[in-house]
Amino acid sequence: MHSKLLISFFLSFIFSQSYYESATGRNFDSYSALSLSMASSSQVVETSGFSILSNPSNLSRNGDSGFIISGSNFIDSNFERRGLIVKDSFGDFLAESDYVKNSKIYNYSGIGIRYNQIVFNYLNAGLGLTIAPFKTYNFSYQEEVRGQLSSNDGQIFSRDPLLGYHRFSSKGCQNVIGLGSSLGFETNIDIEASFGFSFNTIMPGNIIEKAQVDTSLAIGSIVMEDSNKLSSLPNYNIEYDLGESSYFIIGSNLVYKRYLLALSYQSNSTISKNTDGQNILEEISNLYNSNELGENILEHYNSIKLSNIDNPEKVSIGFAILDKNSSGYNFVVNYESNRYGSGSNLFSGNRISVGLEHYMSNGIPLRFSVGYKKSQFSPYISSITSFNAGSSLRHKNLIFDYGLQYIHSRYNYPDLFLVEGEFRPDLDVVNDSKIILLSTLTYSF
Repeated sequence: MHSKLLISFFLSFIFSQSYYESATGRNFDSYSALSLSMASSSQVVETSGFSILSNPSNLSRNGDSGFIISGSNFIDSNFERRGLIVKDSFGDFLAESDYVKNSKIYNYSGIGIRYNQIVFNYLNAGLGLTIAPFKTYNFSYQEEVRGQLSSNDGQIFSRDPLLGYHRFSSKGCQNVIGLGSSLGFETNIDIEASFGFSFNTIMPGNIIEKAQVDTSLAIGSIVMEDSNKLSSLPNYNIEYDLGESSYFIIGSNLVYKRYLLALSYQSNSTISKNTDGQNILEEISNLYNSNELGENILEHYNSIKLSNIDNPEKVSIGFAILDKNSSGYNFVVNYESNRYGSGSNLFSGNRISVGLEHYMSNGIPLRFSVGYKKSQFSPYISSITSFNAGSSLRHKNLIFDYGLQYIHSRYNYPDLFLVEGEFRPDLDVVNDSKIILLSTLTYSF
């Protein structure tokens, strides 16, 4: 019964923005299944080596002497549908008609190491090291293009032969290496506190972006006959070089009996981006001049692509009611402010998370949470709403945490592969979905 309940609540709903995020990189708000299932309240609940990337003061929280090694694996499945608004010929109403569906699976991994040592009876010091993905720029699109043929002799054959494919892809990932320390103390009046600092280096990387009209699998005469169905956009291959950057995090937390207050500050940073593809992107944008709305959206998107990547300044405050005996429940509330500089193409916003962890009679926890975040791509994608869940299994010094997310968004965007002579004053309807499985294995000794 409990396993069925767990599976039924193991979905979370978040507005996704995969295509937009391929330009700026998708951030990882959580690096463990525990923090993910608590709506990415990492600066409150994360106490492993991954806390270096959210609140390093947690390195010396709940600290027994020894090492804790955590490894996380992300399985990110993307599903995208693009379609048009059409009039239904039977019901005389407007409906969405999909013309392309795509799916892709990506995989990422990270590791965090924490060491804690009790210095005196009331002082403990923590050190941590982590290597994890910082941003991913992966996105894949493939559109099958069909032609039309008529039968003159009554023979059965394909009336919509394959003409080719419209293909677009973006590949790239940047990792972060973090090193942090923390000092905590306890008193005899049920008060604990800790302070921490981490310095994190974003490693250089690159993005390879490709667009291609592929007719290699089609018959030449068919391609010539229906060539007006293939896009007139030129094939291109653009590489973006991403520079190294760094930022620091200062954090603290205060515990009184069952109540926890956590604070953290993360400095802003900028990743330099260099490319020789500006002329190609401007040439493509000019082809959309018959669709003013689409041209404006594309110009805004290309301006993000060609700009340096800004990472916001973050200020977080969190509150939790803790169950130190793991027999009742933990309750978490977290508020995070994300602020971009005045010259950034991205929009500032806030993120709010509320989570509950309940321990069943057999000691297995059930975690549920809800979160809200304003999108940095406003006004084209306005907000992000999430419902998250997760659980864990323990065997001696080994803990396995796991979580699953279902993600969906709906927004409008111009046709990625414009066909010459086609007048399209409207925009495509994009339905973007994700299923993300995050698992974390932790061993303490």
